[in-house]
Amino acid sequence: MDIIATIIALLSTIPFIVFIILFIVLKKLTNQATRSTKMAADLSCFLFVIAFIGLVDYVFNVFLMWELMLFYIVFLALIITYQWRKGEEIYIMRAVRFVWRASFVMLSVAYFLLVPIAIFLQLY
Repeated sequence: MDIIATIIALLSTIPFIVFIILFIVLKKLTNQATRSTKMAADLSCFLFVIAFIGLVDYVFNVFLMWELMLFYIVFLALIITYQWRKGEEIYIMRAVRFVWRASFVMLSVAYFLLVPIAIFLQLY
């Protein structure tokens, strides 16, 4: 069990490198850049969640796991409400995929903003 925890800890400290490796491997397998990018983002988003929670805990000394879950639920509810208000059929999986990919973008930006802060705090 310690090996699995170590692997997850290592991968979550460098999620963007994992994203690039996944993209390269999936690009070789599928020969489609767009599909490979989406699949790599979907697979590496979980690592960005772990890295974000860890970085926020390190920098601000706040554990945001429950708040992040609540954010996902509210964001999903907003997307489903938007689909309903627009008058189109409600597709739950499309909404979940949109929330997951939007969170990948938001967490990537947050990761790149928090890493320099964490490095600065470690040095001083």
